[in-house]
Amino acid sequence: MQPGDETEPLDVDFDRFQLAGTVRGQAVVRVRLRPTDRESRTVLRLRRFLSRLVAVRCRDLDAEGSPLGPAFEATALPDDDPRQSDYLLALPAGAAVREYRLEWALDPADDPRIGAKGDEMLLFRVHLVRSEADGPDKLREQKQILISWSGADAVLRGTWTQPGRAPEPLRQALTELLRAREQPASGCRDCRRTAELDGLLLEDAVWACQDGPELEEVRRLLVLRELEPDSDIPGYDTYRGHPERPSHAHPDITAQLAAARARHDARLLAYA
Repeated sequence: MQPGDETEPLDVDFDRFQLAGTVRGQAVVRVRLRPTDRESRTVLRLRRFLSRLVAVRCRDLDAEGSPLGPAFEATALPDDDPRQSDYLLALPAGAAVREYRLEWALDPADDPRIGAKGDEMLLFRVHLVRSEADGPDKLREQKQILISWSGADAVLRGTWTQPGRAPEPLRQALTELLRAREQPASGCRDCRRTAELDGLLLEDAVWACQDGPELEEVRRLLVLRELEPDSDIPGYDTYRGHPERPSHAHPDITAQLAAARARHDARLLAYA
């Protein structure tokens, strides 16, 4: 999840692209109240579809985004609609933002599309509502929380290469690796070997990033990407059958390529 625009009254962060089969997840909703909002009854409204809320916790932040205290359980207002949850926004003095962390779950028995690769589903509509004592509620802002079930490649591209999602050295190394793998095959065998070595060295650069939870997930997804049955990632056996063209002068990279292939294969074995 990425940090949102702090100037918006309602900001929703979530990872839209998830691996096929995912049925649990999180989202973060941040509400920024203006001084005039404190004079009226403002409500955060969650309208769910097939998803269900497992937990809703919140915390208050100051104008710079620093927490003013520990997280606490959010209390929903009484309501007869089982698909709707309202949370009254009563911020304490000094708080500029209330941040809600939602944990949600889906039951695959509810719909055959749940978890299916290539499908997308709306999980929640998030409303910021001004509740009027003498009239209907007034909608101030509306956002959606979605999930798109995808392969590892789409998750890497749609989530982990986005600014703010991972430490910048890791994000940049991953972006360069994915971009290199998009290049078309050459008809020259030695050019293909050079391109393969370049790609494997870019993979080395991803693995060389500082260890952490983000790196571990990126590594796992890169391995899954290569092991997926419909993967079209060009490995060093992929180019067999391409029409050969006369090779031009290339340095001898046999030893370097063999070593890079060995490191690559060891990673696949470690994560398989």
